[in-house]
Amino acid sequence: MKLNKELPIVFMLGTLNWGNAQTQVSNLDKLGGLSWNYTKNKNLWILNIQQLDNDSPIQIEPEQLIEIDPYTLQFGKLNGRFSIINFDLMHMEWTIITDRIGAYHVYALYKDGLVQAIGDDLAELAQHSTKRLDYQALATFLTFGFFLDDRTYFEDIRILLPASIYRFSTEGILLEHRKYWEWHHTVDETRTYEQTLEEYDVLFRQAVQRCVRNGKVLLPLSGGLDSRSLAAVLPYDADVETYSYGYTDDSIEIRIAQQIAKTRNLSFTAHTIRPYLFDRLPAIVKALHGSQDVTQARQASISEWLSQHGDAVITGLWGDVWCDQMGAADGLAPDTSVTQQTVKKLKKRGYEWLLSHLLSDGTSRVTLDYLVSLVETGIQQFQHIEDIDFRIKAYKTSRWAFRWSNASLRAFELGATPRIPYYDIDLIDFFCTVPTDFVRDRRLQIDHLKRYAPDLARIEWQASHTNLYQIAHSRWLSLPKRAIRKIQRTITRKSPIQRNWEVQLLGKESRPQLEQWLLAPNLHISNLFNIADLSSLIDDFYIAPRAEGGYTVSMLLTISAWLESVL
Repeated sequence: MKLNKELPIVFMLGTLNWGNAQTQVSNLDKLGGLSWNYTKNKNLWILNIQQLDNDSPIQIEPEQLIEIDPYTLQFGKLNGRFSIINFDLMHMEWTIITDRIGAYHVYALYKDGLVQAIGDDLAELAQHSTKRLDYQALATFLTFGFFLDDRTYFEDIRILLPASIYRFSTEGILLEHRKYWEWHHTVDETRTYEQTLEEYDVLFRQAVQRCVRNGKVLLPLSGGLDSRSLAAVLPYDADVETYSYGYTDDSIEIRIAQQIAKTRNLSFTAHTIRPYLFDRLPAIVKALHGSQDVTQARQASISEWLSQHGDAVITGLWGDVWCDQMGAADGLAPDTSVTQQTVKKLKKRGYEWLLSHLLSDGTSRVTLDYLVSLVETGIQQFQHIEDIDFRIKAYKTSRWAFRWSNASLRAFELGATPRIPYYDIDLIDFFCTVPTDFVRDRRLQIDHLKRYAPDLARIEWQASHTNLYQIAHSRWLSLPKRAIRKIQRTITRKSPIQRNWEVQLLGKESRPQLEQWLLAPNLHISNLFNIADLSSLIDDFYIAPRAEGGYTVSMLLTISAWLESVL
C-alpha cells in the first residue's frame, strides 16, 4: 500500500453500526515506528470517516485514504464495536480511538515506559512480551472473574480503556490520553414515566434497526427478557433467523425460546449443548484472550453453525443491567458502603480457594482487602453521580462489561460478527437520564413488552415461572410448577442442569481431560498453584460438585490452557 504523505492513514478494528467495511488491509505489521499486531485477514479495515451528524452510513472505498482531524472529529457519535487508528504523517504521531464501552479490545505492549507494539490479538502480542506474570492482576481475575481496570496477565501489556483518545509518538511515547465521553446520571425531571417508556421504544427500535440492516442476522433467544425484547422490535423486513441452546433436550430455555419464535413467525433452531470444550479448548481460550472462564462462553459450541447460517449475531448483552437496579435503589443497608455493595456484586462464589492458594511471587500475598481498595479507588471516579445505584451501575459497566462481558463477544466472533443493540450510544445516553425507580425490578422492560408486544408478554418468563401479566402474583401462581419440579427431582434424584460447567466437566470422559490440563507434569500452572492442592480440589469437586467448585475448577482450567498457549 502506497503512503500519501499529504493524508493520514486511517484504519479500523471492528465494525460500526452504520455499516460494515468491505475492504481488507494488509502489510501494516510495521508502520510509523510501531509494530501492529492484529487478527490476520479479519477485522482490519480502511475507513472513510465522516462527520456523523445524522444516521447516514459510513462509505467504504477500496484502499481509500481519507483525511480526518482527530481533534475535531465527533468521536462521541461513532457507534459500534471498534478501535479507530489514525497515523498523522505530517506530525508523525498515532491517534487511537476506542469505542464507548470498550467492546473491541486493543492492547499495548510496553518496554521501559515506551509502547513497542499495539494489537487486538493478545496471544500474538504476548510472544513479544517479557511474559512476567502480574500476580496482582491475576488475583483480580480469580476473585471477580475478570481482570480489573487495564491490567492483563503480563506486567508489560495493558488494555486500552473505553471512550478514550490515545496519542503516541512514533518512538512509543504516550503523548496524551483523554476521555471523549464521561459517565453521568442527569435525570430528566420533565419526562413522565409514560413518556420515558415511549422514548425507550423509539430509541430501542432504532438501535435494533442499526444492527440488522446489513446481512443475514442470527438472534439467540432465551427464557429471559432481553432477547425477547429484541424479537419484539425486529423490523418486518429484517433477514433474521433465531436459535436457542439448552443443556438438555427438554430445556425450559429452549421451550420458551421456541414459543417466542413461533409467535413471531421466525425461523428457529434448537441446540442441545453436548461436551465440546476439551476438543476445542486451545482455540476457545485463545479467542477469549484467556480473560473469561471458558465454560461461560457457551456460544462457542455452535460457532460452525453460526458461520453457516448468518453474517452477524445480535445479542441482548447488558439489557438486564440497564433495565434493573444494582441492589441500592432504596439506598444502602446499614453499615454498608458503596464499595462493599459493589464488591458483593462482583466477587464470585469459589474465589476464596483460588485467592488463598495462589502462590506468592516473592512479595506479600494479595489479599481481598487489597482488591477492595482497588474497587474503592475506581468507584471514586464516579463520586459525582448522586444516585448510588446508578453509580454502581456505571462502575460495573466500565469494568465488568468492559473486561468480562465484552470478552464473550469474541466467542461469538468464532462464527459470526457480534452486534450489541444495548451498547447503542443513543440508548446509553437515554439510560443516563432515567431515574432508577423507573427501571427497578425490570419495570420499564416489562411494561414495554406488555404495551408493544402483548403476544410475547403472555409467554412465560423463566425467572418468574409466570407470564408478564402475572408478575405481581408470581410467587403463588408458580407454586404448583415449582412443587411438581421438586417432586420430580426427589423421585429421579436428579437436579436440572443449569450451567455449562456441569455439561463440560461432569461427563464420563471429563475428569481425565481436566486432570491432564491441571495435574500433568511441567505445566505452567504449577508455578501458580501447588499440584497437591489442585489434586485435592479435583477430588473434592467430583465428590460434591457445587457452583462454587464449578467456578474454581473452571477458572483454573482457563488459566492453565491460556498459559500453555502463550508461554
